[in-house]
Amino acid sequence: MRRHLTLLIGIILFSACSGNDSNTKPEVEIEGVNAEIPDEDLFDYNTLGGMYVGNFGGSDIRIILNYVSKTNVVGYNIHKGLQRNLSGKVKRSGDSVTVFMAEPGDHEFDGVFELLFVGENAEPQGTWKSNSGIISPKEFKLKRVKTKRFSDKDWNENENEKISIENLHLFFGDAYDTLGEYAFQHDGLVIFSYYPGGYWGNDEEEDEATRSKKQMKQIQGTWSMKGNYVNIAWEANKILPRGDMRYKIQQGEYEAQLEYKDNPIIGRMYP
Repeated sequence: MRRHLTLLIGIILFSACSGNDSNTKPEVEIEGVNAEIPDEDLFDYNTLGGMYVGNFGGSDIRIILNYVSKTNVVGYNIHKGLQRNLSGKVKRSGDSVTVFMAEPGDHEFDGVFELLFVGENAEPQGTWKSNSGIISPKEFKLKRVKTKRFSDKDWNENENEKISIENLHLFFGDAYDTLGEYAFQHDGLVIFSYYPGGYWGNDEEEDEATRSKKQMKQIQGTWSMKGNYVNIAWEANKILPRGDMRYKIQQGEYEAQLEYKDNPIIGRMYP
């Protein structure tokens, strides 16, 4: 009897201890984690758009950014009369914005541009690497240029305006010399149009019907301006005297022209 009583007391004590263990489990405290909210990007990427000019391996290049957003960029460049479309991505870090732009890739001279804008500086640093790796990389500095557009009301307003890189295309948008016609454009492109054999050919008595059958051809170049001189880098051709030509600006009261030896380019339009 005593044995049974001792066993019963042991069972009761064991059950009591087991119950106390279930009630004394340690409590785990969970700390909340606050999500970090990134700062709003208030940078105005539109301010990066526009035209930039720089020395690219000895001759001027024009890079035009038509559209710039927080993520994408679209534009084109002109170098020695060759125009290539550009598209790519935009990356911002602090007060620096880097623009990565690739040419289409279907031309042997195509490559990738990288422009670095720091703060409000309108003169970005640039690099270019060819896709093929055959052409050596280029490093250059660009300067922003704001060109003027022409309208009828500008005729009187620009009467005494001095020729500059911002308005030269207004003076020589329609021009000529003894070789052919010239069209200087605001983005740095210049188009030379000519008839093989000259305007009238070798026969001074050539009739109008024969002349009209001749097919006009074109050569493209890129113009730049430094001081009182205009430089044009032409695409490879056998018509113009040199691939790189330098003209002196002569601005008279009623006529503007670009002097080159004895064959000046004369502007038909005078703002």
